[in-house]
Amino acid sequence: MTDRATGLLDRPTSQQPPSRTHRQRVAAFVESKGFQRLIVSLIVLNAAVLGLETYDEVTARWDWLLSPLNRFIIAVFVAEIALRIFAHGRSFFRSGWGLFDLFVVTLALIPASGDAAVLRVLRVLRVLRLLSTVRSMRRVVGALVTAIPGIASIGALLVILYYVGIVMATNLFSGISPEHFGNLGQTATSMFRIMIGDGGLGDIVEPIGREQPAAWLFFLIFVVVTTFVVLNLFIAVTVEALDRQRENESRDDDTSSSGPDREDQLLEAIKDLQRQVSSLERRLDGPGNPQQ
Repeated sequence: MTDRATGLLDRPTSQQPPSRTHRQRVAAFVESKGFQRLIVSLIVLNAAVLGLETYDEVTARWDWLLSPLNRFIIAVFVAEIALRIFAHGRSFFRSGWGLFDLFVVTLALIPASGDAAVLRVLRVLRVLRLLSTVRSMRRVVGALVTAIPGIASIGALLVILYYVGIVMATNLFSGISPEHFGNLGQTATSMFRIMIGDGGLGDIVEPIGREQPAAWLFFLIFVVVTTFVVLNLFIAVTVEALDRQRENESRDDDTSSSGPDREDQLLEAIKDLQRQVSSLERRLDGPGNPQQ
């Protein structure tokens, strides 16, 4: 009975771990830090090439170098997408970032001539691949998407405060400055300039303040509430969403890394049990024990 138990415990430890499949090897390659750095470098290089091609004199002189370099970078991007599709299979098409990369690379393959010449402008979208390649940028974009409900609520609050300010300013200052506050549309334009600081304080508020000094208090409260308070709310909601995104990524990393750790712990427990069984077997087979 003891020999049988020991033999059963010996089996899992004597077997070699299964070799990785081709898909696993390709997935490890495309997710490696070296390959990711290469893709980021090519994206930055491609952005520089696209910028240089906007200069006619540069294009005329260096087109022999820029065009082959551009085609080479596109070929690398196509190969990368093909490898990722092969490595991840159907799960690639369930990833929003994967579909985004596929869309950008597909646009690069459309010939920018004839009726499709307008698509030449969309080549600059390749630079946006940095958002999907760099993890910190992915986190920021994910946080912004997560914060959309909160941002929408703050935007609705801003619209309400802005409308209240427009109506009050029209009633208060239409007689003093009819060219700026004569009706709701003119007041909306004037108050927007005041809110964003586009010369509104000097051109609009100062003449009114000379005739009605109390107007400064109204415009000051409006600017503080609509600009500083609401802007800080936007920042607070975005930072909170960014913190949640970071916590979720940390939790996912812990979950993904707990599998191998759990297996190691289980294997160590089996080995410890095997040592205990072997020790017990030696005691039972010792000279002081009767033979069975």
